[in-house]
Amino acid sequence: MGPIAKEVAASFEGKSVRFVTFDFTSSETKAKARADAEALGVAGTYAKTAPDSGFALVYNTKTQAIVTKLTAGQDAAQWGGELDKALAGG
Repeated sequence: MGPIAKEVAASFEGKSVRFVTFDFTSSETKAKARADAEALGVAGTYAKTAPDSGFALVYNTKTQAIVTKLTAGQDAAQWGGELDKALAGG
């Protein structure tokens, strides 16, 4: 995770948010990322977005839908606002 994601992850500790990083550096890390996505139940979304990088997806595991996409061009306050909105159901 980049610095913005780490900062936001720390501020959301204890909330119903899970931060997961998929590493596409090598064939071994790609295989692990694919397995992790399957274990988390997000294999379909993973298949659609891998191996793109430089963003984070806010994903609703109940609806199996991407809520929003966060990018490195946004700051921690914007990331936090989008997560708060997602947690509130919006």
